[in-house]
Amino acid sequence: MELLYVVELDVRPRDGSYVTPADARERVKGHLAEWLSFEHSPALEPDDFSADGSVALVSERDDRSDSRVSWSNEGTHDVRALVVTVRTEITRSGRADFICMVTVFTEEDRTVVRLELGRESLDGVLAPAGIDFFRRPYLLALLLRDRELQCWSGPSKVDGRFNWVNPQQADFVWEALSAEGRLLPILLVDGSEEKGERLARKAASELAGLAPVLAVDARSQRLLADRLDEVETSIPRAGARLVWPDLSLRHPAFTADQAQFAPGRLLRMLSSVSVTVRGVNQILRKAEVAQRAERNEQVAADLAAAKLRGDLSRELEAQARFIEELQQEVDQYDSWFKQVEEERDSYKSQAAQAAYWKQEAQRARQSSGLRVTDWAEAPDLDPVDLADLASFLEKQGQGAIVFTHAAHQSWKRDDYPHIDAMRDALIVLTKAAIEYRRLGCQLGMLPDDWFKQEWELRLASTDKYMSKNKLDRFTFDGKTYSREPHLKLGDHTSPNEVGRVYFAMDSESERLIVDHVGLKLYGL
Repeated sequence: MELLYVVELDVRPRDGSYVTPADARERVKGHLAEWLSFEHSPALEPDDFSADGSVALVSERDDRSDSRVSWSNEGTHDVRALVVTVRTEITRSGRADFICMVTVFTEEDRTVVRLELGRESLDGVLAPAGIDFFRRPYLLALLLRDRELQCWSGPSKVDGRFNWVNPQQADFVWEALSAEGRLLPILLVDGSEEKGERLARKAASELAGLAPVLAVDARSQRLLADRLDEVETSIPRAGARLVWPDLSLRHPAFTADQAQFAPGRLLRMLSSVSVTVRGVNQILRKAEVAQRAERNEQVAADLAAAKLRGDLSRELEAQARFIEELQQEVDQYDSWFKQVEEERDSYKSQAAQAAYWKQEAQRARQSSGLRVTDWAEAPDLDPVDLADLASFLEKQGQGAIVFTHAAHQSWKRDDYPHIDAMRDALIVLTKAAIEYRRLGCQLGMLPDDWFKQEWELRLASTDKYMSKNKLDRFTFDGKTYSREPHLKLGDHTSPNEVGRVYFAMDSESERLIVDHVGLKLYGL
């Protein structure tokens, strides 16, 4: 399995809670059963995990996939690990599985939950096994929402929330950034505007267990300016900066233009780092070592008892069991060694790919001589003429987005009142179109989810009324397309304020074709 994401958390009873460490373990199992049963059947119960088992979970929604779940218990009564593996077939890239593995480790009063996401090719084809996009497992959200539990990653509390920083806390920020022994990077967000709060909230949810998020207000940034400039960690206006634990490194910055899709990119970046740092499942190994040690002790005791009684047959039986245990131990170490080799080869491959694409990006920049688009330069949207804005967006999109004659006519005809909101939506749609082309139209998730999570746009990719009444088809460049996908600007309001942008997702030419800008096409 190629690991993509690893988060490991200590789960404890909340301070002042009546919940005991044993209760905390049971609550974790309860959340595990709830997560697996969410929109799937049959429903699982926490007691199901007391014995090894497996089940096929059938999705109750057409747009969700069925899953194959198996679980096993490793270790002893005192040191124990419950391992749950969820496999979902990746249909768009051949026979491959997307895998989520959860390890619940318990030792005395300690409970640790380890979450791993990965992919595994099953057909031997020398090609990537899909998955361009993934999110943190919903189980993590359930654990963080439990008011009776607290989650920790080393010395850092993990709650999926961001913290505001005001002038009274500015010194604390610098102490946190420069503290020796810091394990996690910290995301600093410009909290001087409302957009910063939205970015911080979204990033904190996605990066739980990977990076704490601090929203720093304008006055605090001024107080911290000199110290942040010293280590090149100043926060871009309306953007964010990821500060690594090693302050000598280059700290990635996200400008205002990039801020809205920073959480997704940071998740991919930090997930890759998390695999390198936390790649080996040490808690599972600890349970397996304890289990072997207990078995070896029992075999040794049986062998000593047989010798004491002079029972040759029992002595031979005990020796055979001892040899079998040793062979299993050798097999386990062989398996670990193979895993380490695979991880080493995977890291080498990733490093080579990163170097290649960095070189290609530099070559492309040098050859193009193009500057980064300043979207603030986009012209205002005229109340009756789409031409200036559409021309600018088509030029910046370089073919990733086009506007049909019908789109221009619809804007001229309709009287949609929220012009600035429409302008902003079209600009963001163009950014999405550029990314759609960059990804080769492979989003790795439903378009509705992608537009919402990456771009904060409300998209409906289908419209039954339009298809039923044959309003969904249009012709462009001699081909027929579906314009069912549409952005929704306003609903549940007066008809003259229900804005829509209808467009086709043309995967063949890797572009979005906008065919209507204005009011809703029907029902007004």
